[in-house]
Amino acid sequence: MQAYTQGVSDPAIREQLHRIVGSKVFRASERMGRLLRFVVEWTLEGRGEELKEYLLGVEVFDRTSSFDPRLDPIVRVEARRLRAKLRSYYDTEGSSDGIIIDIPTGCYVPRFQARDSVTAAPAPGRSLNCIAVLPFANLSPEPDTDYFSDGLTEELIHALTKVDGLRVVAWDSAAKMKDRQDDLAEIGRRLMVGSVLRGSVRRAGERIRITVSLVATDGGSYLWSETYDRMLQDLFAIQEDISRLIADSLRVKLLGAAKKEHREWNLSVYDLYLRGRHQWNKRSPDGFRRAIQFFSDAVAMDPHFAPGYAGLADAYSLLADHGLSSPLDTMPQAKAAALKALEIDPDLAEAHASLALITSLHEWRWTEAGLHYRKAMEINPGYATARHWYAGDYLALLGRFEEAIEEMKLAVKLDPLSPAINESLAYVYMLARRYDDALECHLQTLEMEDQFYKTFTAMGRLYLQKQMYGQAIEMLERGRALMGDLPTLLGALAQAHGLNGDRQEARALLDRLSNLSTERFVPHTAFAFGHLGLGEREAALDHLEQACARRELGACNINVHPGYDVLRAEPRFVVLLRRIGFAN
Repeated sequence: MQAYTQGVSDPAIREQLHRIVGSKVFRASERMGRLLRFVVEWTLEGRGEELKEYLLGVEVFDRTSSFDPRLDPIVRVEARRLRAKLRSYYDTEGSSDGIIIDIPTGCYVPRFQARDSVTAAPAPGRSLNCIAVLPFANLSPEPDTDYFSDGLTEELIHALTKVDGLRVVAWDSAAKMKDRQDDLAEIGRRLMVGSVLRGSVRRAGERIRITVSLVATDGGSYLWSETYDRMLQDLFAIQEDISRLIADSLRVKLLGAAKKEHREWNLSVYDLYLRGRHQWNKRSPDGFRRAIQFFSDAVAMDPHFAPGYAGLADAYSLLADHGLSSPLDTMPQAKAAALKALEIDPDLAEAHASLALITSLHEWRWTEAGLHYRKAMEINPGYATARHWYAGDYLALLGRFEEAIEEMKLAVKLDPLSPAINESLAYVYMLARRYDDALECHLQTLEMEDQFYKTFTAMGRLYLQKQMYGQAIEMLERGRALMGDLPTLLGALAQAHGLNGDRQEARALLDRLSNLSTERFVPHTAFAFGHLGLGEREAALDHLEQACARRELGACNINVHPGYDVLRAEPRFVVLLRRIGFAN
């Protein structure tokens, strides 16, 4: 008891518990309040040593007596969320509370401390040169113009990634702090940064007003602040000026962060480009298609606008990569756009990264793809997407797992709150057969984002490799509840039911895939996994051969995916490996 209570009485702890559970942070989460009450009361009763996963699963989360914490991660997931909610409470409503209740990592026994006895631990890696550019507030009178302020923010991030000596958090992570800009301590902790750039944009007719300030996350002191009230055509000069001032304030070297040719861009073209990136960032079928329209309009207005072609390459590539269109239809369009972008601007990192993705996953020219990835990272070392794709869609597929993991960790540092990048790190761990590391990574991703469907589907596939078929089905169904009947998800479910002995349900899911294929593009790899679940190797190989014939991007993981291990001795499978370029 003494180990967990420092200078506070039981009645005071209970009063603090009541205050926390009734707060805005906890009011909407009954289960979090229930878990907190349980662990606090048991500890105050002197029973803290009994707080184990099994007890919490049964008593708090209504699991049956057959509950096995090794198979069902509910307690670990919810404990992570509880720790995050407690931090959020003390950063907001509880910032002046006299008693701190927290749950140390690695146990479920809470700790109670008087605030004046708590010593803040130093935060590693939080120098001022680690910076987050938060989404600029949109103060424009015109409706539906968030795309403009968000786009300017993202473009500024892109420019600053080229400043030598800065580590700049990527847009996906910075955007998650949009509604918490005054919570500097939380931003510093979650994004691992020592300084924050924030501001506002007001666009009215041909004039634009931008206010911007650079603030230290530790203490909130202002490093500098500036207001620009200019004509709209001065926009690119303002971006250059902001980059220069940040470099000067932080005493880092500016390496041409804002390119001079930006000033030659037509503002109407640039506006269309910002709209396109706004849609592309949604990572949805409708978002990709609307992005293609905006990028197409931009390059139609200015055929020499390289970023517009790079945007087209990205949008067409991800349509195919997400299984939303036939690669034979969209990847040639993606390649033509990437090549056009590089013809105009050979030093455009985004175009090199897109061309690398196309050249590897669609054309199977792995050596050439590696050159383009390395060129993209040489031009812009802070471009998180290039490192993400290089790690997960190149190094890992070649079996270079240790390199892939290191590169993916760098991508995570650049974009720490991106569920997609964190999920990809778990995916690489799975390909490397490091299943426990993959599971831990998924649990961390759930803590930051519990509505990202790919985490659930990836956990389902991971449980398949661990032969935990019931848990695999549960996770896959949670993903299905969020996204509906995605073909790749249905294929994984068919595999899971087949391996679990429910052949009838597996057949029904394969029939559902067949029906879907008459309405939309369905990858043959989805059928292949379903047939593998039923032990039908020849049928699986038939579909893999068709996947290769259609140049499906998902077929490229056959070299390393553990789900295909049962086929590795099959002569037809060896032929497929050689065909894709995995002779060794």
